[in-house]
Amino acid sequence: MYEMTFFCPTELICGFGILDRLKELVEPYGNRGLFVMDPFFQGGETESRILKLLEGKQMQTYAQVIPNPRDTDINKGASLCQEGIDFIIALGGGSSIDTAKAINVVFSNGGSAWDYVKKADRPMREITKPLVPLIAIPTTAGTGAEATRYSVVTNEAQHGKGTIKTDLIFPTKALVDAELMMSMPRKTTALTAIDAFAHAFEAYIGSKANAFSEMFSLQAMKLFARSAKRVCEDGSDREARCDMAMCSALGGLSITHSATTLPHGIGQALSGVTDAPHGGSIAVCMANVVRWTLPECEERFAEVACLLEPGLKDKPLREQAEALPDILNEFFYDMVGESVTMASYGLKEEQVEAVADMALTNYYGDVSRHPKVASREELIGIIRSCL
Repeated sequence: MYEMTFFCPTELICGFGILDRLKELVEPYGNRGLFVMDPFFQGGETESRILKLLEGKQMQTYAQVIPNPRDTDINKGASLCQEGIDFIIALGGGSSIDTAKAINVVFSNGGSAWDYVKKADRPMREITKPLVPLIAIPTTAGTGAEATRYSVVTNEAQHGKGTIKTDLIFPTKALVDAELMMSMPRKTTALTAIDAFAHAFEAYIGSKANAFSEMFSLQAMKLFARSAKRVCEDGSDREARCDMAMCSALGGLSITHSATTLPHGIGQALSGVTDAPHGGSIAVCMANVVRWTLPECEERFAEVACLLEPGLKDKPLREQAEALPDILNEFFYDMVGESVTMASYGLKEEQVEAVADMALTNYYGDVSRHPKVASREELIGIIRSCL
């Protein structure tokens, strides 16, 4: 047996219509809390329901959350906590949960959110003081942020993007309630589902894959294959919503134990340069990354192709693997309802090298864990092929 570790300190509570459990979950943590939420919920029924569950607690609300969370917004959120807080609650998609995680770090340890981002050209600031308990309540099925050691941060001044990576920012508890995801619009449903698939897929093909991550990855991809198109076609499909909520959490567990690879390295850099939505930034490059990677990783690509297109099972292994890029593009098109490219997200030819350089500097781990490691010139070529 080769050496490997399984670690997930987050208590995951999963079910349909279980939000009312929040009251008992937060009770042990004290009376002063910060409520970080997506502004979509501000003034709405879900916010009112949560605040009612928290009656008797001294709550401050912070709703300055946007996709690709900015370091400046995170720092503002942390400044609200100067008089002290006992816990944080995060409601929303990955952006809200990542914002809350980073606020927790800055509030507890000082400095700026960007200080804690891990980069190839400098060490991240050390976290020396304990963080407060954080309860994550995801409302999208994509990032799996409720079960990861990551918080993705965008540097507003530098137009750069990087990740805080530490076991200290795992949420303490996560309430995964698919009922909260029933009203997601189709495009958000599709792009977040693509992100969930990418987590499982990349963790499965990467050099850090192990028995634990493979277990989570395979089950997540099976749920994706069964329900991703269904939930995009009919957002009221309760079973499909539950499948995708679990797919997202399992994808988060996958990357926590194996991490992401080249599609995320390129996609994160693209959204750093153009502010493209995260799931979209993965969708525009994944098929071309797989095509460039072949024939490396042929067996695993073939296995994933057969999960998504069972009719391939009687074909030769190479034919199965070579079919995967087109299967991915067709699957993503059916989900989103339109084709997307890097150009459609605003990338210009003169920015291609900037994306490649950001991938190598801020996401060098993703590049190095891929089954075939790309040089700078090869990265530029892949990115150009996605314009």
